[in-house]
Amino acid sequence: MSKANARHNNNHRSHRVADGRQKAVRAQWLRDFLSEMLTVEIGGVMLYQKALDDLEHTEFAEELSDFLHQTEYHVELCTEMLIRAGGDADYRSAGAEAADHKAKALLSTAVPAELRDRNNIENLVLAETKDHWNWEMLASVEKKIDDAELKSMIGKAVREVRKQEKAHLEWNERTLSTLAMEAAVATGLRGFEETEATEGQEIENA
Repeated sequence: MSKANARHNNNHRSHRVADGRQKAVRAQWLRDFLSEMLTVEIGGVMLYQKALDDLEHTEFAEELSDFLHQTEYHVELCTEMLIRAGGDADYRSAGAEAADHKAKALLSTAVPAELRDRNNIENLVLAETKDHWNWEMLASVEKKIDDAELKSMIGKAVREVRKQEKAHLEWNERTLSTLAMEAAVATGLRGFEETEATEGQEIENA
């Protein structure tokens, strides 16, 4: 074998080794990501509680209560995973800080009373979209985690939570559409009734 070919083969092997190393998830990235996931779940708990506190459409109470309890459980799971990954329950990554600011901004948004349910469900759609993506991302990196015990813990959590997160997002999206349609029809009826009343008054005055 020529020296050139030998160098090429050695370089090829080196690249393969380097590529293999790159496939492992960086421990610090995982801690930061789990910290962000935990903060998003905590924000979700607050958003579900606000939706229930403000709720006028009582037919939504059962689903919102179920999702609140599931989200509280997700907080526990994320806390356990973060600690097992070498983090601290109080640790806040930059992504977690951003998630906290976003949740507080959603919670502080003031709307007229007739828009509260719709606004709260819209906030949950936004939060659950991020939440759903978080768990899908965690699922995609699960096999790239070196720590066998942590990998097993994350795998179990992912299998348990992914379906719930999908259900949360889909229900909130459907409910937001229902509330928007309700408002659209109600507005149309009010406009029609107001027009009829105005025309009736004009006829009486004629």
